[in-house]
Amino acid sequence: MKPLAGIQVLDFSTIFAGPHCGQLLADYGADVIKIEPLKGDDSRNWQPFHTGEPGSGTLFLVVNRNKRSVVVDLKSKDGSAIVRRMASNCDVVLQNFSAGVMERLGLGYRQLQELNPKLIYCTISAFGETGPLAHARGYDPMMQAFSGMMKIPQPGEPAPARINIPLIDFTTGQNAFSGILAAIIERQTTGRGSHVEACLADSAMALQAWGLQRAWAAQNTNAAPASAHAMSDNVPYESFEASDGWLFIACGNNKLWQQFCVAIERPELAEHPDYASNAGRRGRYDALMAILRPLLAARPRADWEQAFLAAGVPFAPVNTLLELGEHPQILASGIVQQYSSPEFGSVKTVARAVRFDGEIAPVGNPPPGLGAHTREVLHEQGFSDDEIDRFIAAKAVAAH
Repeated sequence: MKPLAGIQVLDFSTIFAGPHCGQLLADYGADVIKIEPLKGDDSRNWQPFHTGEPGSGTLFLVVNRNKRSVVVDLKSKDGSAIVRRMASNCDVVLQNFSAGVMERLGLGYRQLQELNPKLIYCTISAFGETGPLAHARGYDPMMQAFSGMMKIPQPGEPAPARINIPLIDFTTGQNAFSGILAAIIERQTTGRGSHVEACLADSAMALQAWGLQRAWAAQNTNAAPASAHAMSDNVPYESFEASDGWLFIACGNNKLWQQFCVAIERPELAEHPDYASNAGRRGRYDALMAILRPLLAARPRADWEQAFLAAGVPFAPVNTLLELGEHPQILASGIVQQYSSPEFGSVKTVARAVRFDGEIAPVGNPPPGLGAHTREVLHEQGFSDDEIDRFIAAKAVAAH
């Protein structure tokens, strides 16, 4: 399904959150034109490189498929005029420049809305457009620190470390995507566009909503802190080492605890007065772990997988990335796909995570080469070959 077919997007964004939003729009059928500077999106040259050569940055490949690339010098008079013409005819503008940059270029929300009252203008930023940090720049790891996702160490423990995925970037891109969809629906009623805003700090706060609610509840009730060793409010709900690697077990209620005890062939633990309730298991955490850890370490993950599947116990192997990509479940799902690109060669990729009618969509077109569609798009905007040649000679645009 391509429900956004007929929607045209100018994507000025770079690096991660904005391009991820643009790729989602493109995956659902929008014509996403990626406006790049003469040197290209910085992520094209972020290591590691897919081909081993600059220009094939893996981050660029992750968030730019199904787009067309147009290279424009926004600071040039001709470049600004070209983009303003494009904006007067498009549906969505997506940008994540520092505060005030688009306005100085004549491409701010109010400036473009005068040209195109139906325009939906999406701004992605670090901290939003109000408050003492409104002009601060930010990346995902900074927001993990700011939002309390990094564990504050006790004396002698390692320094705070980031979660090893760009969780906040991904989430912000998805929040912007959903906001744009809502604005498109609203425009069908009002006939007017709107200014959609998403920022990394708000996304991080939303991800911490449950943690904050728990912290406020503990503050309100003067609750005693949990055991320093317990990993969750529920026990067991953490990683355990098997004989050949790690697995995560999640007993979210007493019924699951009872099923877990059957799976590990220790049914008496389920009714033991010390462990029958979650409160008991939390209060006697160290004693319980002294029983469970050596028991689970005695057998390989494959054995536990069979036992937990049969008993209905939530669990997962702790995979390496390469193990994940080759896991039978992932292979059966079809979410890992492959495409060929003249610029990047053969590339494995992860398809969008939403299915229609039980089918996962093919990934479509590969990420574009830098400026690969400049001539094509400018022709569509009514510029002649002579005009385009003049723009290229003046370095207002570039075509490759």
